Amino acid sequence: MQIEDMPIGMLISRAARSHMEKIQRSLESYGVQKTQGPILRELSIKEGKTQAELAESMRITAPSMSVNLQKMETDGFLLRKTDEADMRQIRLYLTDKGKETAVKAGREIELTDKELVKSLNSSEKKELRRILIKIILSQSKDRQK
Repeated sequence: MQIEDMPIGMLISRAARSHMEKIQRSLESYGVQKTQGPILRELSIKEGKTQAELAESMRITAPSMSVNLQKMETDGFLLRKTDEADMRQIRLYLTDKGKETAVKAGREIELTDKELVKSLNSSEKKELRRILIKIILSQSKDRQK
């Protein structure tokens, strides 16, 4: 099948897969697996989330989140601390290594994003962003029905 003949969903998937492969290669140099990069980013934005809050905000199943967090804790990227106000809650925090890696990974992702859309001009980039957001929001509404 010629690329021009591919359905839109297949084109989006192909572009996303290629983009994620590039990100994965760059994150591996920091000892981060592809599923852990978004977790680093999320915790670098707001630390102190519980495992359940993090899983929900990232739309990851609890078992998958648990496996990722265990590996990240073992690798020294994060710490689990008991919430002082509610001793039943365990909150997640990045270590210094995790914070440093999150910054580096963020730069890699930013560079990869720029590479992804380098052939687009400024207005095309804005339009692509607008359309993708519209598609994602539409898909989210369909899932809720």
